Amino acid sequence: MAGINMEEQGIRRAALISGFFTNTLILPVINGPTEGLMLIYVCHILTFFVGAEWWAQDFRKSLPFLSWIPLDYANTFKISPEIPFYGLVLFLMIVFGVLPTIGSNISNVYKVVQARKGSMLLALAMLFPFGVLMAGVLVWSILSPGDVMKNYPHLLIIGTGFAFGFLVGRMILAHLCDEPKGLKTGMCMSLLYLPLAIANALTAKLNGGAPLFDEQFVLLGYCAFTVALYMHFATSVIHEITTALGIYCFRITRKEA
Repeated sequence: MAGINMEEQGIRRAALISGFFTNTLILPVINGPTEGLMLIYVCHILTFFVGAEWWAQDFRKSLPFLSWIPLDYANTFKISPEIPFYGLVLFLMIVFGVLPTIGSNISNVYKVVQARKGSMLLALAMLFPFGVLMAGVLVWSILSPGDVMKNYPHLLIIGTGFAFGFLVGRMILAHLCDEPKGLKTGMCMSLLYLPLAIANALTAKLNGGAPLFDEQFVLLGYCAFTVALYMHFATSVIHEITTALGIYCFRITRKEA
């Protein structure tokens, strides 16, 4: 489920970049908001009926009608002869869903940038904070001595989700207010915690496999940081809007006769 959620975030980010430059939401035939969400719901419903282990076992056991597929190359390349079903699903979703959608969005951005005689490199730089976020989480998961992705997937996804929400919120706000200056720098605020988490995972190599701080507490700190960052952003936006309009948020006043 974690991998599917990451893919969905990637699709949404690409769609957001497209909307930022084109002022329209152009979706291909297969896209994240419809087919992507539908696949996530189907995966959750299937898990309810078949159990989580159904995804972890070899795809030929999960789908018996594919048991005829040989994997003779496994011994040649010295890899496991079993391919987890979730790995096969992720691969197919990336090839037939994620890559075409992202390619379509980038193509739309390219057309607009060319029409405006702008720089495509600067346009793609909008993806930099998101790419660093995903890369940082991936590196943390790989280096983690406690395998945070396997043992604490919900905490990792919650923290990353709020960081992603902060990135999206900053971009939407900059687009609505037509103030892109300093946007990428501001979005990088959500990345400040990841170097600390990665450094803590690296200390395990110096301490005989034990990190300096327990990774569960590091994950809780990651969630607390991203939640606080997102809430600060949200409350700041609400405060600025209410101040500009001269109104109070969440207050109902009586009408004067």
